[in-house]
Amino acid sequence: MLPLNYQYPLSAWIYKVLDSADKDFAKILHDTGYKLKNGKTFKLFTFSRLNFPKGTYKHKKNSDRLEIKSRECQLIVAFQLPEQFENFLKGIFSNQTAYIGDKKSGIQMRVVSVEPIIQDIPPDNKIRLKTITPVVMGIKEADKKYEQYISPLQEEYKTLFLNNLIEKYYATGKDTYSINDIDMGIIKLYTKTSLQTIKEGTPQETKVKGYYYEFELKAPKEIIEVGLNTGFGSMNSLGFGFCEMMKGE
Repeated sequence: MLPLNYQYPLSAWIYKVLDSADKDFAKILHDTGYKLKNGKTFKLFTFSRLNFPKGTYKHKKNSDRLEIKSRECQLIVAFQLPEQFENFLKGIFSNQTAYIGDKKSGIQMRVVSVEPIIQDIPPDNKIRLKTITPVVMGIKEADKKYEQYISPLQEEYKTLFLNNLIEKYYATGKDTYSINDIDMGIIKLYTKTSLQTIKEGTPQETKVKGYYYEFELKAPKEIIEVGLNTGFGSMNSLGFGFCEMMKGE
């Protein structure tokens, strides 16, 4: 039995793996990330859902649990790191064990294989993407204590989305392009939204709302790669905003 809100424990496990291999490297990711001149930081990685074979899992009615009947699953973790880190990452994740769950229930797992995934950007630098985990975009309003999560249908969404992406690109130390060089458009908005609970059962418990959709992105190759490697929108190191190029791309 796996809790529906397993993103936070999965994120915590990734940090734990990094910490066990190189404490300095993990501390940079966890505490600092990539920093902009204005002090804003990004932790430039994200991850997919746990992908179980079709027909081996089901959501129990009126429950916050998933019933799993498979002995295997797949997880994709994406990092914005120099190429020389590829073998480093492959090595530290090999044969790792993990308990993904909460005090009520969870699953004991072991990594049995690690494989790199190569995604080729088409020459025209125009791709169609599908959200695998919900994209979260928030806006701070003066009269509200917390960020307000906004829908892709709201007027300011596109500007916030593109600003977030270009800032991540700047955080990698590059500034060749500006927001004028990128564009996106929603192709299909799914009716399903996602309300995830982070740090459930603790004083820090918060609810995060994200959206699933398909969209088109036109941008220089380096910026597209940053989006694929780090996630789109915010809260990516908690597993939000992981997207994949659609089949045929």
